[in-house]
Amino acid sequence: MSLVAAWAGVVASGCGDAPRSRTGSPVSPVGSGPTALRGTIGREAILRNADRVLVSGYGLVVGLNDTGATDVPAQVEAWMEGEIETMIGGIEGAFDHTIYSDLSARELLRHPTTAVVLVEGAVAPGGPEGMRFDVRVRTLSGSSATSLEGGRLWTTRRQIGRPVTLGGPQTEIIAEARGEVFINPFVTPGSDQVQGRIGRVLGGGLLTDPLPLELVLENPLHSRANSITRAVNQRFPDGPRGPRTTAYGRNDQIVQVFAPTAYQQRFDEFISLLLALPINQSAPELLARRYRQAIVDQPELAEELSWSLRAIGAPALPHVRDLYDFPEIAPRMAALSVGAHLNDARAADFLEQIALEGETRERIVALELLGAVDGRPSSDEVLRQVAGFGETLTERSMAYDSLMRRAERGRLAQLAAAERRKLAGVAPATETQLRLAAARRIPAGNAQGVERIDVGGRFAIDVLPFGEPMVFVTLQGSPRIAVFGREAELERPLTVIAWDSRLMMRADDPAGEVVLRYEDDRTERVVQQRVSHELVDLVMFLARGGSVSDFGRGLGFTYSEVVGALAAIQDNGATKAVFATEDDRLRGMLLMAEDQRVADRPALLNDAGVEIDLSDLEPIEADEEATPAEATSGWVQPIEREPAPGEDG
Repeated sequence: MSLVAAWAGVVASGCGDAPRSRTGSPVSPVGSGPTALRGTIGREAILRNADRVLVSGYGLVVGLNDTGATDVPAQVEAWMEGEIETMIGGIEGAFDHTIYSDLSARELLRHPTTAVVLVEGAVAPGGPEGMRFDVRVRTLSGSSATSLEGGRLWTTRRQIGRPVTLGGPQTEIIAEARGEVFINPFVTPGSDQVQGRIGRVLGGGLLTDPLPLELVLENPLHSRANSITRAVNQRFPDGPRGPRTTAYGRNDQIVQVFAPTAYQQRFDEFISLLLALPINQSAPELLARRYRQAIVDQPELAEELSWSLRAIGAPALPHVRDLYDFPEIAPRMAALSVGAHLNDARAADFLEQIALEGETRERIVALELLGAVDGRPSSDEVLRQVAGFGETLTERSMAYDSLMRRAERGRLAQLAAAERRKLAGVAPATETQLRLAAARRIPAGNAQGVERIDVGGRFAIDVLPFGEPMVFVTLQGSPRIAVFGREAELERPLTVIAWDSRLMMRADDPAGEVVLRYEDDRTERVVQQRVSHELVDLVMFLARGGSVSDFGRGLGFTYSEVVGALAAIQDNGATKAVFATEDDRLRGMLLMAEDQRVADRPALLNDAGVEIDLSDLEPIEADEEATPAEATSGWVQPIEREPAPGEDG
């Protein structure tokens, strides 16, 4: 895939221009292929366990509003009883202080507030331990369950392939899943529509027992296997089992690779670096010079060569800097990609200029790459300017992503420094714990001018107090609601009526108080409360109180209910803030790709540039009533909203 083709995949892949066509078989036989790429791992070995496979299992969703199923197929019920006993036994007090505390496993399965579901996802078996991924949950075919809205998936073990019950062929269990079920927020909560029987747990999958990646040499040779092992451990010294444990040579043909935990959320990036890594690194400067010249001579190889230069590391920088202003697109952007990911401040100078003045496609790539470079207040300023006032949604959302990535790294550095100041005898936090903490909460006052508020561990609110008002919602990975602009607020006077009048808001004059009325159809409790007209405060009120660890005053809405409430506010014309989702951004990227014209010499285009992460998920037999899009895809599909009153259908 050329770097130009990768422009359309920056958002869809979540990993920039990471190629995906290099696993399962060698890119080309040993000794063949472009001369510049010979001697890299991907040209001499097949990589196994890196492609995404189906993982699935049966699970239990609890906490439903009497919309669960009291009927479970006998074979599934017998298997689930054993699973529940295992879950309860493994987690002391799992159901204490709940309505399920005195129920047997069978009674729990047949309770109207629970539903047995099929849990499916796609993950690379050789990913790093702790890697998270989205999962889909859906009611069983023929189930009497009407909606999974408001439910929570109890911990479910996930095996490779189709789920099996008692007596079926057991496959390896490599993952688990749990968390709050996300339902299409544009369907009325509690409604009887089929979409309510299909949901997702965003980032709810967890790789717990990964398989090792395997590099299989096409021509077995002990010396070559040893060279590959040394090269991998030298490039990735911090293995998951200690220093120099990333690679282990099993024999003359197979080298096992254990993905470092630092790449938990960047697995595609790790794979691309691994396959592009030169096996002989005794003269990195000579390799860098060769790759640099090949980028100029063969721009169709620029993207692959950029990964090899990144794999070499800092010695590559002197050889790519003169390409930062190269007249042809592919070599220029390949060099800037190398510079950005190797944290070269000189690359940032050119990327800032492109982000503000370049062609549309170049601007998108430049904004994404600026998120990889540390420091530089000028880069933060450029990203704030585009996030706040960019010409397109795609540009604004990409600038937002890059700002948050930079803020997360800054927060991680703060937490790591605090860890070093701990008193002797205090248990140290692991690298994974520090990364999770840095991603969960980002206090205000950082160089990027942003803030991340943790809402009870269930989702995050990102606050960008600048620019035109906008609300951006994630529909995959970590659930987040980003609120842009100091004027992201309710427009008064207003009247909002949603969810069959169970949710209403009213303000009678431009400076009047906003009164919210909500009728909880679970408890029949009616809440009437004066609320803030600022969207950040309103979102916090809607969501707070939704978990046992969240003692904030609020309505306890699920993530999908909060998003649905925001959509209702916009549909009722009660805010000037633009409402957008990742689907909108993805559509923008795809439209840009369709209209793309390559000004340079022709490059080889690869469909992987616009692939969706879960495209390797094999087709799944659908619930006979399920809609085709939801039934056959593991990806969050674009959501069609019903037109607001007065709008054209």
